[in-house]
Amino acid sequence: MSEITNKLKFTQDTLKTLTGEKISYNEIKDNYLNLLSHLQYKKTIMIAGSQGSGKSTLSVLIKKYFLKFYSKNVVVLSIDDFYLSSNQRKRLARKSNSNLFETRGVPGTHNLKLLYKVTNNLIKKKFPVYIPVFDKVTDNKKSYKRKINKADLIILEGWCVGSKPIDMKYLKKNINDLEKRSDSNLIWRNAYNNALTNYQKLFKKYNYYIFIKLPNWDYVINWKYKQELRLRSLKSDNRLKKSLYQFIKYYEKLSKWMSLTTPSYCNILITLDKNQSIKKITYK
Repeated sequence: MSEITNKLKFTQDTLKTLTGEKISYNEIKDNYLNLLSHLQYKKTIMIAGSQGSGKSTLSVLIKKYFLKFYSKNVVVLSIDDFYLSSNQRKRLARKSNSNLFETRGVPGTHNLKLLYKVTNNLIKKKFPVYIPVFDKVTDNKKSYKRKINKADLIILEGWCVGSKPIDMKYLKKNINDLEKRSDSNLIWRNAYNNALTNYQKLFKKYNYYIFIKLPNWDYVINWKYKQELRLRSLKSDNRLKKSLYQFIKYYEKLSKWMSLTTPSYCNILITLDKNQSIKKITYK
Protein backbone atom coordinates (compact mmCIF):
# COMPACT_ATOMS: atom_id res chain seq x y z
CA MET A 1 0.00 0.00 0.00
CA SER A 2 1.41 3.42 -1.00
CA GLU A 3 1.87 6.16 1.60
CA ILE A 4 -0.93 8.31 0.15
CA THR A 5 -3.35 5.36 0.09
CA ASN A 6 -2.39 4.51 3.66
CA LYS A 7 -3.09 8.11 4.76
CA LEU A 8 -6.41 8.19 2.89
CA LYS A 9 -7.57 4.92 4.42
CA PHE A 10 -6.44 5.84 7.93
CA THR A 11 -8.21 9.21 7.75
CA GLN A 12 -11.37 7.68 6.32
CA ASP A 13 -11.47 4.96 8.99
CA THR A 14 -10.77 7.44 11.79
CA LEU A 15 -13.52 9.82 10.67
CA LYS A 16 -15.96 6.95 10.27
CA THR A 17 -15.26 5.85 13.86
CA LEU A 18 -15.66 9.40 15.15
CA THR A 19 -18.71 10.51 13.17
CA GLY A 20 -20.33 7.38 11.76
CA GLU A 21 -20.01 8.88 8.26
CA LYS A 22 -17.91 7.46 5.42
CA ILE A 23 -16.14 10.30 3.66
CA SER A 24 -14.88 9.81 0.11
CA TYR A 25 -11.18 9.60 -0.72
CA ASN A 26 -11.56 12.65 -2.99
CA GLU A 27 -12.89 14.82 -0.17
CA ILE A 28 -10.22 13.55 2.21
CA LYS A 29 -7.47 14.23 -0.32
CA ASP A 30 -8.74 17.70 -1.24
CA ASN A 31 -9.47 18.87 2.29
CA TYR A 32 -8.18 16.81 5.20
CA LEU A 33 -4.76 15.70 3.93
CA ASN A 34 -3.87 19.24 2.83
CA LEU A 35 -4.95 20.59 6.19
CA LEU A 36 -3.07 17.95 8.20
CA SER A 37 0.08 18.51 6.17
CA HIS A 38 -0.22 22.27 6.69
CA LEU A 39 -0.27 21.81 10.48
CA GLN A 40 2.68 19.42 10.68
CA TYR A 41 5.14 21.84 12.28
CA LYS A 42 2.79 23.85 14.49
CA LYS A 43 3.33 23.87 18.25
CA THR A 44 0.12 25.47 19.58
CA ILE A 45 -3.27 25.62 17.83
CA MET A 46 -6.72 26.89 18.76
CA ILE A 47 -9.78 25.36 17.08
CA ALA A 48 -13.18 27.04 17.44
CA GLY A 49 -16.66 26.65 16.01
CA SER A 50 -20.29 26.49 17.10
CA GLN A 51 -21.77 23.44 18.79
CA GLY A 52 -21.79 20.42 16.49
CA SER A 53 -19.38 22.00 13.99
CA GLY A 54 -16.84 19.19 14.32
CA LYS A 55 -14.04 20.92 16.24
CA SER A 56 -13.64 17.99 18.65
CA THR A 57 -13.64 15.53 15.74
CA LEU A 58 -10.94 17.53 13.95
CA SER A 59 -8.86 17.72 17.14
CA VAL A 60 -8.98 13.95 17.67
CA LEU A 61 -8.18 13.32 13.99
CA ILE A 62 -5.10 15.54 14.25
CA LYS A 63 -4.03 13.72 17.43
CA LYS A 64 -4.32 10.25 15.88
CA TYR A 65 -2.89 11.22 12.50
CA PHE A 66 0.14 13.02 13.97
CA LEU A 67 0.99 10.07 16.18
CA LYS A 68 0.78 7.58 13.30
CA PHE A 69 2.47 9.51 10.50
CA TYR A 70 4.68 12.07 12.29
CA SER A 71 5.38 10.24 15.59
CA LYS A 72 4.22 13.34 17.47
CA ASN A 73 2.29 13.44 20.73
CA VAL A 74 -0.68 15.79 20.56
CA VAL A 75 -2.43 17.02 23.69
CA VAL A 76 -6.01 18.19 23.14
CA LEU A 77 -7.37 20.57 25.75
CA SER A 78 -11.13 21.00 25.54
CA ILE A 79 -12.27 24.20 27.19
CA ASP A 80 -15.37 22.20 28.19
CA ASP A 81 -13.26 20.14 30.61
CA PHE A 82 -12.53 23.32 32.55
CA TYR A 83 -16.14 24.21 33.34
CA LEU A 84 -16.86 25.16 36.93
CA SER A 85 -18.90 22.58 38.83
CA SER A 86 -22.65 23.13 39.21
CA ASN A 87 -22.15 24.31 42.80
CA GLN A 88 -19.41 26.73 41.78
CA ARG A 89 -21.70 28.15 39.08
CA LYS A 90 -24.50 28.60 41.62
CA ARG A 91 -22.13 30.66 43.76
CA LEU A 92 -21.12 32.63 40.65
CA ALA A 93 -24.82 33.29 39.90
CA ARG A 94 -25.40 34.65 43.41
CA LYS A 95 -22.27 36.80 43.28
CA SER A 96 -23.10 38.26 39.86
CA ASN A 97 -26.84 38.68 40.55
CA SER A 98 -27.79 36.63 37.49
CA ASN A 99 -29.10 33.07 37.72
CA LEU A 100 -28.14 32.60 34.05
CA PHE A 101 -24.62 31.82 35.26
CA GLU A 102 -25.93 28.57 36.74
CA THR A 103 -25.91 27.21 33.17
CA ARG A 104 -22.46 26.30 31.87
CA GLY A 105 -21.21 27.84 28.66
CA VAL A 106 -20.34 31.52 28.50
CA PRO A 107 -16.98 33.01 29.53
CA GLY A 108 -16.83 33.20 33.30
CA THR A 109 -18.17 29.67 33.77
CA HIS A 110 -14.71 28.14 33.23
CA ASN A 111 -11.80 27.72 35.63
CA LEU A 112 -9.67 30.11 33.59
CA LYS A 113 -6.84 30.20 36.12
CA LEU A 114 -6.42 26.41 35.96
CA LEU A 115 -6.65 26.33 32.15
CA TYR A 116 -3.94 29.00 31.89
CA LYS A 117 -1.72 27.09 34.34
CA VAL A 118 -2.17 23.80 32.44
CA THR A 119 -1.41 25.52 29.11
CA ASN A 120 1.68 27.18 30.56
CA ASN A 121 3.00 23.92 32.05
CA LEU A 122 2.48 22.06 28.76
CA ILE A 123 4.28 24.76 26.75
CA LYS A 124 7.16 24.85 29.26
CA LYS A 125 7.15 21.03 29.42
CA LYS A 126 6.71 20.87 33.18
CA PHE A 127 5.53 17.26 33.23
CA PRO A 128 3.54 15.48 34.45
CA VAL A 129 0.55 17.74 33.76
CA TYR A 130 -2.86 16.77 35.09
CA ILE A 131 -5.98 17.71 33.10
CA PRO A 132 -9.52 17.65 34.54
CA VAL A 133 -12.34 15.77 32.81
CA PHE A 134 -15.88 17.19 32.77
CA ASP A 135 -18.97 15.00 32.40
CA LYS A 136 -21.65 16.92 30.46
CA VAL A 137 -24.32 14.35 31.25
CA THR A 138 -23.98 14.80 35.03
CA ASP A 139 -22.87 18.45 34.61
CA ASN A 140 -19.93 18.01 36.97
CA LYS A 141 -16.23 17.16 36.99
CA LYS A 142 -15.22 13.52 37.04
CA SER A 143 -13.17 12.26 39.99
CA TYR A 144 -10.13 11.37 37.87
CA LYS A 145 -7.73 13.48 35.75
CA ARG A 146 -5.73 12.81 32.60
CA LYS A 147 -1.97 12.56 33.15
CA ILE A 148 0.22 14.01 30.40
CA ASN A 149 3.94 13.25 30.15
CA LYS A 150 4.73 14.56 26.67
CA ALA A 151 3.43 17.21 24.27
CA ASP A 152 4.76 18.01 20.78
CA LEU A 153 1.60 19.90 19.79
CA ILE A 154 -0.99 21.50 22.08
CA ILE A 155 -4.53 22.06 20.80
CA LEU A 156 -7.08 24.16 22.66
CA GLU A 157 -10.56 23.54 21.27
CA GLY A 158 -13.89 25.04 22.29
CA TRP A 159 -16.89 26.97 21.08
CA CYS A 160 -15.70 30.39 22.34
CA VAL A 161 -11.96 29.82 21.94
CA GLY A 162 -10.18 32.75 20.30
CA SER A 163 -13.15 35.10 20.46
CA LYS A 164 -12.66 38.80 21.03
CA PRO A 165 -15.07 40.74 23.27
CA ILE A 166 -18.40 41.77 21.74
CA ASP A 167 -18.91 45.44 20.90
CA MET A 168 -21.54 47.20 23.01
CA LYS A 169 -24.03 47.86 20.20
CA TYR A 170 -24.27 44.15 19.37
CA LEU A 171 -24.17 43.12 23.03
CA LYS A 172 -27.22 45.27 23.88
CA LYS A 173 -29.32 43.95 20.99
CA ASN A 174 -31.78 41.22 22.10
CA ILE A 175 -31.45 38.29 19.69
CA ASN A 176 -33.61 35.73 21.53
CA ASP A 177 -36.25 35.53 24.27
CA LEU A 178 -33.66 34.43 26.86
CA GLU A 179 -31.93 37.79 26.60
CA LYS A 180 -35.18 39.73 26.38
CA ARG A 181 -36.89 38.08 29.37
CA SER A 182 -34.04 36.99 31.64
CA ASP A 183 -31.32 39.58 30.98
CA SER A 184 -33.16 42.80 30.21
CA ASN A 185 -30.80 44.62 32.60
CA LEU A 186 -27.72 43.29 30.70
CA ILE A 187 -26.09 42.05 33.92
CA TRP A 188 -25.31 38.59 32.49
CA ARG A 189 -24.17 39.82 29.08
CA ASN A 190 -21.91 42.52 30.48
CA ALA A 191 -20.42 40.09 33.01
CA TYR A 192 -19.55 37.35 30.51
CA ASN A 193 -18.24 39.90 28.02
CA ASN A 194 -15.99 41.40 30.70
CA ALA A 195 -14.85 37.88 31.61
CA LEU A 196 -13.98 37.28 27.95
CA THR A 197 -11.47 40.14 28.19
CA ASN A 198 -9.57 38.06 30.76
CA TYR A 199 -9.47 35.08 28.37
CA GLN A 200 -7.34 37.05 25.88
CA LYS A 201 -4.15 36.37 27.86
CA LEU A 202 -4.81 32.62 27.49
CA PHE A 203 -5.60 32.88 23.78
CA LYS A 204 -2.30 34.68 23.14
CA LYS A 205 -0.46 31.56 24.31
CA TYR A 206 -1.62 29.89 21.07
CA ASN A 207 -0.06 31.14 17.85
CA TYR A 208 -2.30 29.46 15.26
CA TYR A 209 -6.07 29.66 14.94
CA ILE A 210 -8.59 27.52 13.02
CA PHE A 211 -12.22 28.62 12.85
CA ILE A 212 -15.06 26.40 11.59
CA LYS A 213 -17.95 28.44 10.17
CA LEU A 214 -21.49 27.12 9.84
CA PRO A 215 -23.69 28.06 6.87
CA ASN A 216 -26.52 29.18 9.17
CA TRP A 217 -27.29 29.28 12.91
CA ASP A 218 -30.44 27.20 12.33
CA TYR A 219 -28.27 24.12 11.75
CA VAL A 220 -26.72 24.31 15.23
CA ILE A 221 -29.61 22.75 17.15
CA ASN A 222 -29.89 19.73 14.82
CA TRP A 223 -26.15 19.12 14.77
CA LYS A 224 -25.87 19.53 18.54
CA TYR A 225 -28.84 17.18 19.00
CA LYS A 226 -27.16 14.54 16.84
CA GLN A 227 -23.95 14.92 18.86
CA GLU A 228 -25.72 14.62 22.22
CA LEU A 229 -27.64 11.51 21.10
CA ARG A 230 -24.33 9.88 20.21
CA LEU A 231 -22.95 10.75 23.67
CA ARG A 232 -25.94 9.02 25.26
CA SER A 233 -26.12 6.10 22.77
CA LEU A 234 -29.68 7.07 21.83
CA LYS A 235 -31.51 7.28 18.49
CA SER A 236 -34.02 9.96 19.49
CA ASP A 237 -35.16 11.90 22.55
CA ASN A 238 -37.74 14.69 22.12
CA ARG A 239 -37.28 15.96 25.67
CA LEU A 240 -33.54 16.27 25.07
CA LYS A 241 -34.12 18.18 21.82
CA LYS A 242 -36.47 20.62 23.56
CA SER A 243 -33.99 21.26 26.38
CA LEU A 244 -31.16 21.73 23.86
CA TYR A 245 -33.25 24.32 22.03
CA GLN A 246 -33.32 26.38 25.25
CA PHE A 247 -29.72 25.55 26.18
CA ILE A 248 -28.32 26.74 22.86
CA LYS A 249 -29.75 30.24 23.43
CA TYR A 250 -27.05 30.81 26.06
CA TYR A 251 -24.44 30.42 23.31
CA GLU A 252 -26.23 32.20 20.49
CA LYS A 253 -24.98 35.77 20.77
CA LEU A 254 -21.27 35.02 21.16
CA SER A 255 -21.43 32.29 18.49
CA LYS A 256 -23.02 34.69 15.99
CA TRP A 257 -20.51 37.38 16.94
CA MET A 258 -17.67 34.97 16.21
CA SER A 259 -19.16 34.08 12.82
CA LEU A 260 -19.26 37.77 11.98
CA THR A 261 -15.76 38.70 13.18
CA THR A 262 -13.45 35.67 13.45
CA PRO A 263 -13.05 34.99 9.69
CA SER A 264 -11.11 38.27 9.43
CA TYR A 265 -8.34 37.24 11.86
CA CYS A 266 -8.17 33.42 12.01
CA ASN A 267 -5.31 31.62 10.19
CA ILE A 268 -7.50 28.93 8.63
CA LEU A 269 -11.21 29.30 7.87
CA ILE A 270 -13.14 26.06 7.35
CA THR A 271 -16.56 26.70 5.82
CA LEU A 272 -19.16 23.95 6.18
CA ASP A 273 -22.16 23.22 3.97
CA LYS A 274 -25.69 22.26 5.08
CA ASN A 275 -24.70 18.57 5.16
CA GLN A 276 -21.97 19.27 7.76
CA SER A 277 -19.28 18.62 5.17
CA ILE A 278 -16.36 20.88 4.31
CA LYS A 279 -17.33 23.29 1.55
CA LYS A 280 -14.10 25.27 1.47
CA ILE A 281 -10.85 25.74 3.39
CA THR A 282 -9.21 29.17 3.23
CA TYR A 283 -5.56 29.44 4.26
CA LYS A 284 -4.35 32.93 5.19
